[in-house]
Amino acid sequence: MMMLSNCLRRCAFVVTLLAAAPALAAEPPAGASADAQQLARTRAHEGLKLYGADRWQEAFDAFQEADRLYHAPTLVLYMARCQRKLGNLEAARALYEQVLGEALPDDPPPAFLEARRDAETELAGVRAALKPPPAAPAAPPAPQAGGGGSLLPAGLAFGLGAVGLGVGAATGIASLSKVSDIKSQCDGRRCPAELQGDADAATTLGHVSTVGFIVGAASAAAGVVLLVVRSSGDGAPGGGGAPDAAGAPPQARRGVVWSAGVGLGGIALQGAF
Repeated sequence: MMMLSNCLRRCAFVVTLLAAAPALAAEPPAGASADAQQLARTRAHEGLKLYGADRWQEAFDAFQEADRLYHAPTLVLYMARCQRKLGNLEAARALYEQVLGEALPDDPPPAFLEARRDAETELAGVRAALKPPPAAPAAPPAPQAGGGGSLLPAGLAFGLGAVGLGVGAATGIASLSKVSDIKSQCDGRRCPAELQGDADAATTLGHVSTVGFIVGAASAAAGVVLLVVRSSGDGAPGGGGAPDAAGAPPQARRGVVWSAGVGLGGIALQGAF
């Protein structure tokens, strides 16, 4: 049924365009005659056959020749369709717009009105195909290499350092207190034997104090190093320091050295940067 409908439409197209062509021509071709009209009819029939056989370029040439003999919007419509099939969308758009912009007679044939409706519908599809694709969304910025890291490691290091130093100070004070008590009960360098346990406890507290100070100092130093490394990483990729204005390489950072100790006579805590 669909094939029969298409065939009838094509036959009506040829008959209508040739019957009304002289009335539509703005200026009839010089020497136009019945022979020219018959040739236009023949070329239009050939164009339809070629169009049905998917021979788009040959069909376009046939329709174009027929239109030169007797102009009709139906011929231009099929010329536009051939260009669209060939992928020449700009040329197809121009031909569709020609059909829509053409003035029709007061009582136009139905085929001409249908050609205008088809041209309007098909032109919308061609214009949509000619639209540039939407721009791709901008990619998010890449993370900076060597950028500032988290403050958590440095914070944990400082926290452990505070605990270590607190333990060292507390046990050191306890050790010194015991040593003072022992000295008050001794005669010079001679002490009663029953004070041996207190002396051992004071020594143990002294060792714990020393370990606490060492752990606390080392943790605090690690926190300082982590902060320095993070700060340098904010400036340039890779964390290295930037050259100065004269182009000289950055100076090496000095290390952090700590030493701590406690004994029966006192507590020592030293640091150098």
